[in-house]
Amino acid sequence: MFRAALVSGLLALASFAGISLAPAPQDRLAPPDTIRIPAGAAHYRSSAEFRVGTRRVDPPETLLRMAAFDIMTHQVTQQDYARCVADGACVAAVTGAGESLPQTGVNWSDARAYAVWLSRRTGQPWRLPSDAEWLRAAAERGFDGALGAEGADPSERWLASYRSEVARRGEADLVPRPSGHFGQNSLGVWDMAGNVWEWTDACDEKVSLAEDGTPLGSERFCGVRVVQGKHRAFIVDFVRDARSGGCAAGIPPDFLGFRLVHDPS
Repeated sequence: MFRAALVSGLLALASFAGISLAPAPQDRLAPPDTIRIPAGAAHYRSSAEFRVGTRRVDPPETLLRMAAFDIMTHQVTQQDYARCVADGACVAAVTGAGESLPQTGVNWSDARAYAVWLSRRTGQPWRLPSDAEWLRAAAERGFDGALGAEGADPSERWLASYRSEVARRGEADLVPRPSGHFGQNSLGVWDMAGNVWEWTDACDEKVSLAEDGTPLGSERFCGVRVVQGKHRAFIVDFVRDARSGGCAAGIPPDFLGFRLVHDPS
């Protein structure tokens, strides 16, 4: 663990100092397959929690203008992640039988360390997606959590949210599935909203509104990150298995994994 943290820290320091640690062209790793998500406008509801006083309300829907980005066609697999572990840049994680299985049992820091390593090995800048990018790439399989109701009773709002997540999630699926098992969405991205929830770079955020909807203030806590799948969940960043604890809000995901994005050159 210390070695992986040290490598990640040295890479970040080198980047800040303008020093290139990219491998020689003959030593570069071939980048993973990606899908280009074109620039355009998308309807989006923030992952932040919005409240008017003590009453929780749905985030307002906005028309978000987004730049183009490339997203991994598949989630990072055990075989992919094992290369990072072998290089001493990633912490070993629990594996199942079969290299084509998505790598699960990883926390936010593990995913970020892999992004730093992949950036160095490919010569391309890789990163975790924002919540909005993940939803745009998920297309018809994404779900932003809007309930379409503004009940005044906080307990009723919580129950409505819980019922919505239960309906979206269905029964827990605790059997690891190989890449491709859940099929492609309309954009050609595989396994979105299967039984592996994916880390994003979005932090937990609370927003206070006046009665007329005017923002009064916000607070971000990046010790909890947004994961995306059949529904949004908010997971403490060091947790590798949300079913054993660490789910700050929402129903715990079956598995935690990730895929990365990069901006077109």
